[in-house]
Amino acid sequence: MMMFLTSSILMGFIRLCFILLFLFYLNRKFVSVSKHVHFMDFIVLNWFRYAAMLIITLFVLVEVSAYNLFNCFFIFTLILGIDMIGIENLKTPRVYFREHIKTGLLTFLRNVENEKSFWFWFSVNRNKKKKDSNMLILMITIVLGITTFLSRYYFIIYDNYSLSDAWINDLNHLIQFDNQYWFTFELNTDAELILANFYGKITDVSPTIALQVIAILESTLLAIVIFWVINKLTPSKFIAPSVAALFFSLVYVLTPLNVYFLLKANPTFMALTFALPAFVMYLNPNVLRANKWNYFMAFMAVFIAIGLTDLFTLCVLIPPFLIIAFFFTKIKSKRHNLIAIGAYIMALLSLGAVYQYACYYQRIELVDYLQTNLLSVSSYTYVPQLIVPYSEIIRIAQWSTVFGLVLVLLLVLIKKDNWRATLAFYAYFNFLIALTFVKSEWLDIDMLNNSLSVFIPIIIGLNLAVLMRIFNLIFERFEKYSPLTVAVIYGLMLYAAVFYQQKGINALTVSDQTPKQILNAYDKISQTFFNHSYCVVNDPSAQVISNNSHFFMNYDFFVKDYPSIDSINTKNKKDPMFLVRNPEYSLAKSVLVFVLSADCIDEKNVFAENKQYQNLLINNIKLLRRRGRTVNLFYKSRILKVYEIVNEPRQSKISDLIF
Repeated sequence: MMMFLTSSILMGFIRLCFILLFLFYLNRKFVSVSKHVHFMDFIVLNWFRYAAMLIITLFVLVEVSAYNLFNCFFIFTLILGIDMIGIENLKTPRVYFREHIKTGLLTFLRNVENEKSFWFWFSVNRNKKKKDSNMLILMITIVLGITTFLSRYYFIIYDNYSLSDAWINDLNHLIQFDNQYWFTFELNTDAELILANFYGKITDVSPTIALQVIAILESTLLAIVIFWVINKLTPSKFIAPSVAALFFSLVYVLTPLNVYFLLKANPTFMALTFALPAFVMYLNPNVLRANKWNYFMAFMAVFIAIGLTDLFTLCVLIPPFLIIAFFFTKIKSKRHNLIAIGAYIMALLSLGAVYQYACYYQRIELVDYLQTNLLSVSSYTYVPQLIVPYSEIIRIAQWSTVFGLVLVLLLVLIKKDNWRATLAFYAYFNFLIALTFVKSEWLDIDMLNNSLSVFIPIIIGLNLAVLMRIFNLIFERFEKYSPLTVAVIYGLMLYAAVFYQQKGINALTVSDQTPKQILNAYDKISQTFFNHSYCVVNDPSAQVISNNSHFFMNYDFFVKDYPSIDSINTKNKKDPMFLVRNPEYSLAKSVLVFVLSADCIDEKNVFAENKQYQNLLINNIKLLRRRGRTVNLFYKSRILKVYEIVNEPRQSKISDLIF
């Protein structure tokens, strides 16, 4: 649990939450003054629109070698400004700004004359009828987000992803965005990783922390999206959405998720955070509240963003829904459906042109690229925590849709309700299950099973909403006391998650702690030392962590050559031209040596072979101390010790340089 207390993961998450709350406040104060948008609508709708444009913006900036935080903010501010003002108003900007400035000044003067209180200037316009509901949604969003985050973070003790070959490859991709590389070495849909890179910049966490947390963040967002989907598509606004979202967040013994790789970035999950809101807006275009042109552009941007994130979602999961749901939507929605389908086709053509050019640059065939990205080598269904066979879970979920279909037909006949969206999801879910029986070299069944772990909670939420509607007289009373009801549901599901899953989860094998200790030490180093002022001595497999951050030295070089370089450097330190003429004898201001305990390290770990260096490293450190060098123990745990060799005092730590 030391990792839990000392890492930057929680701090980055807290900073992100404050950023979102601040943006929500600005939106309520200056943008959606009279619309009374609640917090969950704000997150999902703005994620759908602006996160998609953010991905496209980041992609373009990298391709033109201009990716940095300032350019991102500058371009995105322009996009937000144009969207808020409207293209039509920009045709006559003088008239638009004159009217709004005049209106704003009159309002300001009126409030001054009325001697409004100090807090009035910071308050937002509230609708008394929606106040309680909006506050409940805000609390549900916060609690659901924290619950999902902590639930996923708990499984860090079983994590086999950190410092694995896949982790090192992903970290290299994430860091290379800062060097303006996308499609340069290999062709991948890496939008998820550039979002992790961007997250690290805005929350001031290292790339290693950003890579560790991106999977947790996408699951957290997906839980909120699942709640929002059920809330928008069914009469149940709190109970059924809460159950569905909490099932995704807390239930592992009935969900086909590989718990050993929960911290690995999951492109399908990230893509579904865009696709699920798109499905809702396809079924009910009024949710987006946009004219036809904006509707087309929003969908096109989202489909392009999905294509840059996960081709499996774009090519396998989205087309069936667009076709199936078309037969369930109302007649007045058909035109918007055709617009969305047109946007999908245009997105495919745009992405096809981009990928064709990238393939030409890389000298590979487009077909090979598509097949490589539709099949994931690192994605496989291994679910040892399940208490029921996976096939049985799918069968039960499938039969529940049949039972739900019968109840929906009764509701349609008796109460004349509109359950088109629910029927569309039932049909779509069964189509996905049918796909799992198709044998094709273009279809990855493991990735399909991975996506079903998201759709199963949605089906549970839809079924519960149907049952609640059947027993409306009973559940209507509970809906009236929704805050209490949601609290009870949350408490019961949390209790069940802890006590009824304990046996299955305890049967899992706790992973080796060495990678976590190494990453924890790197996190502490990045928080303490100024970039490029220090050097790390470690195993070559960890060299990727040093990219764009600090200098690196492998164990062999430190053991064999460092003492002689240190001696020559010390003798000639007073000669300012010596190091200019002989840069090979330069030393970093601080050198941090990672020493693993030979007794504690797991033999199966990639770092196990380094136990032979333990005595050699300690002997070198003792030699440097005898020479009068300052050597401090910077980090200590049962598995790992990190020693700091101070070559230039008070020249590398951030606190020393600032104060």
